[in-house]
Amino acid sequence: MADQSLLDFDGRALPLPPDPLSPVPHEVEHGLATYRAGDAAQARELLTAIAGTGRTSASGHAAMALAGIEIGENGLGGSHRRWLEQVVAGEDPWLGPLAAVMLTPEFQSGTSSDSGRRLLSSLAAQFTGDLDTARDGFEHAFEAHKGTEPGDVAGLLLGNLLVQSGDQAAALEPLSYTRGMCDGTFAGYAAHLEGHVLIGQNEKDRASKVLQYAHRESHPARGGDKGLHPWVAVRFGELLASDPWVDVVYDQVEESGVSEGVVIREPFESALYQREVSTPALADIGLSLFPATFEPVHAGLERLKAWSDERYERGRRLVLTLHTHVEDSRDDERTQGLTDLLAKLDLPKPKY
Repeated sequence: MADQSLLDFDGRALPLPPDPLSPVPHEVEHGLATYRAGDAAQARELLTAIAGTGRTSASGHAAMALAGIEIGENGLGGSHRRWLEQVVAGEDPWLGPLAAVMLTPEFQSGTSSDSGRRLLSSLAAQFTGDLDTARDGFEHAFEAHKGTEPGDVAGLLLGNLLVQSGDQAAALEPLSYTRGMCDGTFAGYAAHLEGHVLIGQNEKDRASKVLQYAHRESHPARGGDKGLHPWVAVRFGELLASDPWVDVVYDQVEESGVSEGVVIREPFESALYQREVSTPALADIGLSLFPATFEPVHAGLERLKAWSDERYERGRRLVLTLHTHVEDSRDDERTQGLTDLLAKLDLPKPKY
């Protein structure tokens, strides 16, 4: 029996919830505890082994931990980049975007001053599990350096940490301030995080406008970053698919005469145009469903299943959410393909 709990009382697919936080896997935490106990060599050995196990949630967390150790010991002049690149190429909706931002020249510039040294030590503390030290450092740098590049970086890092620590309402202040002070990559990332908080507060219209802004500012053509943009595009596309009655969709339909499906497809399409660095499988799934090309959908779902149960479930839910926007009763081949896909994923067929 397909899971009818994924539909509302009217038979519509329930909206996708906000991305859940990504807990540190037990085996990675063991390596971090070893590092905090003072045995850096043993910690590196443990974490390097986990990071080399393939595209999994544990390997992504281990790679980010290794980046943190490198930054703590050598700043941005060490071998941290290879670990960040591994994280960006994974499926973690929290670590991936942050790693992409950290790889940009803007981040390097914002942490190159004396005040930036505190930022890097705080960032290293976050990635190695000392969250209190990280928060203290980010808060100090944000208040002390507002209106400067280090202050902008501090606002992003503080907002990200507050969101991932569960203090999401408090995250809005540094994120909205930083978004207002910046453009391009930093503005796009701040709005990306802000949009997540607003979705959780059920402020869907506000979230859609903030994520529309994030989508625009994060695009490389606007001074954004090709590693960050796909993550922003996926979050924006998920929201539009879940809540197609938000003003962002309605306004484009009215002004351009296009269908809801065209508006919802665009973020997923833009994500795949920037896939040189980051390639979240959700972007493949979102785009490939529109022309009913099912092989990439199945491949994307397999990638998510290898990463984590949570990401695989996210992929299933995205298929269900997009079904109404891609179904066409005039196309027998498409209809049968969607029917087979829902059956394979044990998903109910939405009525609307």
